[in-house]
Amino acid sequence: MRPETVGAAWDNGNRGTPWRGPLRELGRKARVLALLTALTLLTACGIRPTEPITGLQAPSGPVENASPSLYWLFEGKIIAVTRPQGSLSGFDVIALLAQGPNNAERARGLSTEVPFDAAPATVDRVANGLDVRISTDVSLLSTAAVQQIVCTLLGIQAVGTVNLRGGGHSLEFQKCA
Repeated sequence: MRPETVGAAWDNGNRGTPWRGPLRELGRKARVLALLTALTLLTACGIRPTEPITGLQAPSGPVENASPSLYWLFEGKIIAVTRPQGSLSGFDVIALLAQGPNNAERARGLSTEVPFDAAPATVDRVANGLDVRISTDVSLLSTAAVQQIVCTLLGIQAVGTVNLRGGGHSLEFQKCA
């Protein structure tokens, strides 16, 4: 009696060796191609891992108005007048309001109550809006002057409220009325 063998490889005489198994039927070129494919998959694309490359932070917050309006007084009321000169910063706005309307605007009856000595000014962003330091005492500003400054600044950057500071005093959380 012959010993019993288990598995098809013993029955067909291949005994599990590669040159006698299923790869034998593929041929030499096919085996080389299969080997190269396996090596390629194992080595991947050759790009080495690197640390993340950091760049600049993405811009955040509101976009400045490209065609700002300055707020002037007309018959005791605050009105917006668009200036075609393009984007303005907070520093420019305070200086322009302090200088008053141009000749064409004056001819239309527009005026300002922002005092000439309000400029120079600094404008900084804070959590609740803008923090503005002017060169004059804010407690001496008229309600119209405060509204001119606040409405003009919030028209350029709609960020919440404006805190006006100057002369040792402050007017907190001002909004355009």
